Amino acid sequence: MTESVGSAAPLGPNHPPPSPANIKRRRRRRRLLGCLLLLLLLLLLLAAAVLVLALTLFRARDPRIQLVSATITGVAPRLTLPALRLSLNVTLDLDILVYNPNRASFSHGNGTTLLLYRGEHVGDADVLPGRIPARGMAHVAVALTVDGGRLAAEGGSLVADALAGEIGFDSQTRIPGRVKFLGFIRHHAVAESYCHFGIGFPDLRVRRQECKQRTKL
Repeated sequence: MTESVGSAAPLGPNHPPPSPANIKRRRRRRRLLGCLLLLLLLLLLLAAAVLVLALTLFRARDPRIQLVSATITGVAPRLTLPALRLSLNVTLDLDILVYNPNRASFSHGNGTTLLLYRGEHVGDADVLPGRIPARGMAHVAVALTVDGGRLAAEGGSLVADALAGEIGFDSQTRIPGRVKFLGFIRHHAVAESYCHFGIGFPDLRVRRQECKQRTKL
């Protein structure tokens, strides 16, 4: 009798047919592997989305400081003769505008403003803490008081500048803060502004002001 071609060879005793339990275990492994691969894919997509948001929507931008106006109050100049000594007690009121271009609020702590005359520290003021909303702005009022005693030490230069018709002062404003996204993503920032004022003499009015800013992230 000839054996028909293509007929399946019977399984031997060493190759028993898979049991239903083994088939179920294999199916569970395949499903588990598929779930793990799907979870890995979702995590990669989530990481990519977070990276895109960090580079676009959540990218920290520089808070900007702009000096709106500077006025002088509490003027008390005094010229002593014959020693030709000039004493000047004034308060310089600054209106500073802080703009937050971020899509999250900018909270700043206590800031400081220093007043310099020919590089010497002659006055200062504190900038109160505050909060600026997303893409918002806020005015910050700063009252700089000139220390007449410190300024008197520069009497010779002060008299020379007064006779020339203008006394120059420099201010340095520093406002530290942070930008917070989604309540937990934080970026620290320090906004700084440098201004030069030309105060006329004897009218004691601000004739010119030049400012530049810098922000550290």
